[in-house]
Parts: sequence; structure tokens; C-alpha cells
Amino acid sequence: MRLPSRFGGKKILRAALTASAIVATLGFETTPGQAQGFFRWFDSLFPTGPNRAWRGSPRSHPRAARNAFRRGLNTSGAPSEPETKSIESANPERPLLVIASIADQRVSLYNHQGLVARSAISTGIAGHPTPKGIFTIIGRERFHRSNIYSAAPMPFMQRITWSGIAMHLGVVPRHPASHGCIRLPAEFAAKLWGWTKIGERVVISPQDVTPAEFAHPLLPAPKMRVLAEADKAPSLEAPGASVVVAPPQRVNPLQYAELLKVKVAAAVKSVKEISAAISLKRQEVARAATELKSVARAHASASSKADAAARAKKIAEADASAKQQKSALAAAQFSASEGDASSRAKVDRLAKAYEDATAAKDAAALAKLNADATLAESAAKLAIAKATSAAKVAEAADAIRRLGEARVVLNAVTNAEKEARRRAMPVSVLVSKKDQRIYVRQGLAPVFDAPASVRDPERLLGSHLYIATAAKDDGTSLKWSVVSMPIQNAEELNDRRVKTGLFDELVDATADPRRPPSGPAEALERIEIAQEVRDRIAERLWIGGSLIISDLPLSSETGNIGTDLTVKIHEKD
Repeated sequence: MRLPSRFGGKKILRAALTASAIVATLGFETTPGQAQGFFRWFDSLFPTGPNRAWRGSPRSHPRAARNAFRRGLNTSGAPSEPETKSIESANPERPLLVIASIADQRVSLYNHQGLVARSAISTGIAGHPTPKGIFTIIGRERFHRSNIYSAAPMPFMQRITWSGIAMHLGVVPRHPASHGCIRLPAEFAAKLWGWTKIGERVVISPQDVTPAEFAHPLLPAPKMRVLAEADKAPSLEAPGASVVVAPPQRVNPLQYAELLKVKVAAAVKSVKEISAAISLKRQEVARAATELKSVARAHASASSKADAAARAKKIAEADASAKQQKSALAAAQFSASEGDASSRAKVDRLAKAYEDATAAKDAAALAKLNADATLAESAAKLAIAKATSAAKVAEAADAIRRLGEARVVLNAVTNAEKEARRRAMPVSVLVSKKDQRIYVRQGLAPVFDAPASVRDPERLLGSHLYIATAAKDDGTSLKWSVVSMPIQNAEELNDRRVKTGLFDELVDATADPRRPPSGPAEALERIEIAQEVRDRIAERLWIGGSLIISDLPLSSETGNIGTDLTVKIHEKD
């Protein structure tokens, strides 16, 4: 296909580079999805297959223009900063902490081992600044379209506020260029998406800050769960020796949830086995009922025959008795009268009738005996069939009862396992000097809040994020890291907030600006919380839990459900 002169190669290349420059300058949320659409359109205009010869210079080939455009989508032609540092792995250990530096236009990813990865970013421009403070990943979509900016594609979107701020793939020209979101290069956006998950903390700071290992006796300590089974396992050293009770086994919230998961599996198996047994029992009950009906019919027939034999026996006995009397009377009369031959024949005839009646009586008696024996046998079979049927019905009823109990157990352990899973999720705690309260959340939902006070209230606390990063070797305590946010004095912050109308995030203006804010250790020592509150936190605390201590109030970004505890700071943009 030969192109018209107006589609000359140099013009194509120039147009592609111009489009790239426009995209970078205007800060559109251009993504590979959009780019692919452009490339498909481009290829449809200028096919470059084996049967399509290109009659221009190699540099003016449409593929060269397309590649130039692709480079423009990435970083406007600037060489990209190495995205990954030090301990990158396919699956870094959690929890992960994301720290974005506005001044450096750089994002760093940390875990308890240190820096995991690092990348260039682009944050918000003047008029659309990226908010600064302590946030959380509260939503994720692999393929997301903006509901603010004309459905612009935002691949690998990880939301940090419901007011429209997220990390996502976009143009990264090495300077602020977004409408408030944090744009990430394509490769790093995909990696970050695969590594992070909902509930992990994101710090957006005016300058770069680095988490540091931290230990302090006032940090929350997790409360281990005691297994009841361990309390039932005494051991004897020797006969007659005193009983030595093994110490109760203690497990952390994740281990407790896993143990309950095993119990749920066992309960499910029990329900399935009992359900299968009930099916068999019902079949046995049906067979027993059929057998009982058959035996009952046989018994009824035997009973009817026995009754008939009894009646026949009585009739035979009466007939034999009557004929005996007639025969005896005829014989007596014959003897007395010395009768003739006809009388003699009569006597013989009556004697023969008596003999026949006696034989019939004996046959009837035998028939009755047989009928009675059959009746007795059928009665025994009927009794056995009734007992068998009753037993099968009882067994089926018992299985149904056990199924009900098993379902109750399954429901209980399932609910317990769900609660244990929920309580094993990272717990978030915020102590706000401004609000004079402590807030506790878990699974992006409120758990409780309570009063809290701060000693030496005329002095700033600062804003400090403490994260439980890993379990110690003893398996019952936690390693912690801390990040302290840069902060201006209270008067400067409040003046700016009043001017901008951000009254929900005022800092206590009574704080003495000449005194520096507390460091992370002193901040912990200054807060006063009831022991009951500490105990309730300890019951839910494990790896990934976080504590924020701040002069700032709870941010308006924190809603009822689906958000985490958030504090926002505002510097000059």
C-alpha cells in the first residue's frame, strides 16, 4: 500500500511524537490500554505485514513512529530510574509499607527486611495536589476507569481515598503531572499490584522519609490465645509422683484462626458423613418397613388359618362325640334285644361312622397344631420385624439428631473461624491529640473508640506511624518499625487550614511552636490510655497492625465502612 504524500513518513513520526508530548503535557491518564487502541487504529491505517512494502526510510517506518509514541507514554523520552532496589523478590514478605515522596517524585516500598523496590512517580499538579498524610490501600481494581475524568483507563488501580486518590499506571514525566493520583510506570505498577493487598499502609510525605526499626515497652503487645486442649494434658513422672501439668499452649491470632480452620474442616466432614449415614439409614428403614408389612400379612394369614383350624377341630370333636353316642346307643339296644341282622348292620354302620368321625377329629386336631405352630412362628417373625423396624427408625432418628448437633457445631466453628480471621486482620489504632480520643479499626471497619489524653498538651506530638512488621524469635512478640512525618509548627498549619477552609484538620493552636514535636519514643510516653483499652487492642494485635499517634484529628476521609484510620497533613503545594 503506497501512502499519499500527506501521510509521509516524517509527518507520521512527527505527529506521533507531538501526540506523545501533548499527552505528557496535559497529564492525561494514558495507559497501555489506550495505547493499544491507538496502535490498532494506527496499524489499520498503515499495515506493515509481509505483503505490505514500505517505501520510505527506516526511521520513517510506521513501526518507528509507534515505538516513539510508546516511549512517550512511559516517561516522555526520559530514561527511567531503576525501579527496584536491594531485596526485590517475586513475593516479598508482608506487611509492606508504601512511602511516596512529593519532593523527590519517587515511591519506595519497604518491609521488615528493608527497601524492597523503588520507582519514579508523578503526583498532583498545582490546583490538584496529591494529599499528604498516612493512608491505607482500601480498594483494588486491575482494570479501572475513572469516574471523575471521562472514564479514563487506570490499570492496576489501588485506591487510598474514596474522594478519588489512587495509585495506578500512567504517564510518568518525572514531575508532578496528575490530578492528584500517584502515577506509576507500567512495569512497577504491575509489580506493586502483585505484591500489595488491601489494608497495607501508604505514607505520602512532602519529603522522603524512611522507616526505622523501633522498640519500646509501651508499644502494644499481642495477647496470645490459650488452647483449652493443652490444659487437659497432664503428665506423670512416675507412679505415686505428683501430677505435673504442662504449661498451656499459646498461639497467635493467625495460628488460632488456622486451628479453627482445621476444626471447620472436621465439622464439615462430620456433617457429610452423618448425612451419608442418614441416607443409608433411611434406605434401611424403608427396607425394614417393607419386610414388616410382608411379615404382618403372613402373620394375619397364619392367624386366620389357625382360627379356621380351631373351628374345624371343634366341629370334628362335636361330630365325633355325637356319633360315639349314637353308636353306643345302637350297640346297647342290639345287645338287649338280640336283634336281627338288620339291627346288626345298623350297629356296624354307626360304629364305622364313629371311627370316621374320630379320624376327622384327629386330623382337625393335627391341622390346628400345625396352624398354631405356623402362627407362633409368624408371630415371632412379626415381633422381630417390628423390633428391627423400630431399631432402624431409632437409628435414623439418632442420626438426624446427630446431624443437627453436627450442624450446630459446624455453624459455631464456622462463625468462630470467621471471627478469628477477622481478628487476625491488621488492626489499626489512631491516638489523636486534637480529638482526645483513641480509634480502633479492623478489616476497614470500626471496632471501638475511647477517650485518650496527652501529657504536656502545649507541645506538639508530631505524626508517627508504628507498624508491627514481623514476629520475633519467641513467636509471641512483635518487631516494629516507625515512620515520623515532617511537620510545620501548629500556628503555620492552622493559618493555612483556616485560609483553605480545611477546618476538620486543625492542629491545636495552643501548642508552643518554639518547642519541637516529640520523637516516636516520647510520643508513646506522653499518651495516656486506659488499661482496658490496651487489653482490647492486645486481643486483636498481630503482624501488620499499626498505631498512629498524631496532633491531627481523624481525617474526614475515614468513613464508616470500607476505609481505614487516616490523617492528612497539608504543606505548601
